[in-house]
Amino acid sequence: MSSTSRKKVLLMGKSGSGKTSMRSVIFSNYTARDTRRLGATIDVEQSAVRFLGGLVLNLWDCGGQNAFVDNYLSSQKDTIFSNVAVLIYVFDITSTEWEGDLRYFEDILFALRENSPDAGVWVLINKMDLVDKEDPKRRKYDERKSDLLAVDERVRKDLEEEGKIEGIGGVLRCFPTSIWDESLYKAWSSIIHTLIPNIGLITSHLTYLRDICLSVEAVLFEAETFLVIAKSGSPLGCDPSDLDQVEVTNGARELDQQRFEKISEIIKGFKKTCQRNHEQYHGFEAKFDDCTVVLEPLTRNTYILLVSVDPRAETGALLYNVHQASPHMAEFATKHSLSQKCGLCRGNKEMKYDVKGDDDDSLPAWDGAKP
Repeated sequence: MSSTSRKKVLLMGKSGSGKTSMRSVIFSNYTARDTRRLGATIDVEQSAVRFLGGLVLNLWDCGGQNAFVDNYLSSQKDTIFSNVAVLIYVFDITSTEWEGDLRYFEDILFALRENSPDAGVWVLINKMDLVDKEDPKRRKYDERKSDLLAVDERVRKDLEEEGKIEGIGGVLRCFPTSIWDESLYKAWSSIIHTLIPNIGLITSHLTYLRDICLSVEAVLFEAETFLVIAKSGSPLGCDPSDLDQVEVTNGARELDQQRFEKISEIIKGFKKTCQRNHEQYHGFEAKFDDCTVVLEPLTRNTYILLVSVDPRAETGALLYNVHQASPHMAEFATKHSLSQKCGLCRGNKEMKYDVKGDDDDSLPAWDGAKP
C-alpha cells in the first residue's frame, strides 16, 4: 500500500535573489555556471519532486517582481499561503534595498502565519560568496539574521494580540548560502530532513546499522539530489558537543563539520561527469590505512555512507550488512504498516507494526525470516 505524502513548499524572494538558480542546482543537476542562462520566474511555477518514494514536494517557485508579490498578497493570498508545510524565503546579501526587502518579507510572513501557522520558515541569505572576502567574520549576515528574527517575533506578537491565532508552531531558521559551494546543500538538507516521514524510525535503524558495522557514522542520502536525509547517533547538524558516545569515542569531533554537504556536492558533480560519458554511477568502496568507507545504494531512492575506523571492518562485511538492511529500510517509504520482524520497530509510534505472532522481545533490529 502506498503511503505517499504531499508537502507544499513555497520558494519566494525578490527578483534576482537566486531562488530559481538554487532550485535548479538542487533538483535539476545544474552547475552554478549553468544557472547563468536562467531567466526570471514569471508568476508561479509549480513542480513535483519525489523523495524516498513516499514523499512528494509540491514546490511553488514564486516570481519576485513587485507586481507578482502584490498579487500574492491580495487576490491570490488564500491560494498561495494555505496548507503550506515550508516557506523558503531567499534574500540577496548584496541588496541595497534592505529595508524595503524586510517590509515585503514581513507582509509575506504575516500572510503565511494567518493561513498556515504551523509552517516552517527557512530564510536563506544568498550570494554569500560575493561578500565573504570583505566580511570574513560575517558581521553583515549576523545583522541581517537579527533583523529577520525581530520581524518574526513582531509578526507572532501582532497576530496573537489580534486574536487571529492562539499559537504559532512553525519556527524561523536562517542559513548563509551560495550556489558556488556546499552551503546550499547544508541548507536544503536541513529543510528536507524535517519533512521526511518516519524520520525517528530511520535514524534509529541507521544507528543500529552503524553499531553492527563497527562504524563512526551511517549517513543516508537521497539518490537524485544527494541531499542528506538523516544520520546515525546525534541529530543532523548538531553542535559537536552533542555527539553521542560512539561518535566521540571514534573521533567524530575532529571531522570536517561540512563533510556531508561536501560529499553531496562532489558526488553530484561526479554523477554528472558519468552521464556525459554515458556511464552510470553505482557506488564507492575503499579501505585506507586509518578507515574503511562504503557509499552504496540502500534502497531504490537512497544511498548510505558508512565510515569505520575499526581495523577489523572489511568492505565486504559492510556491504553484506547494507544488503541485509535494504529490504526492511525500503518498507518505510512504501507501506503504512511494517510487516517484517524488527525489534526497533515494535515499540516505535511512527508506523504501525503489524507482524502476526511476533511476541519475541529478544528479536534483533531486523530479521530476514518471513513472518
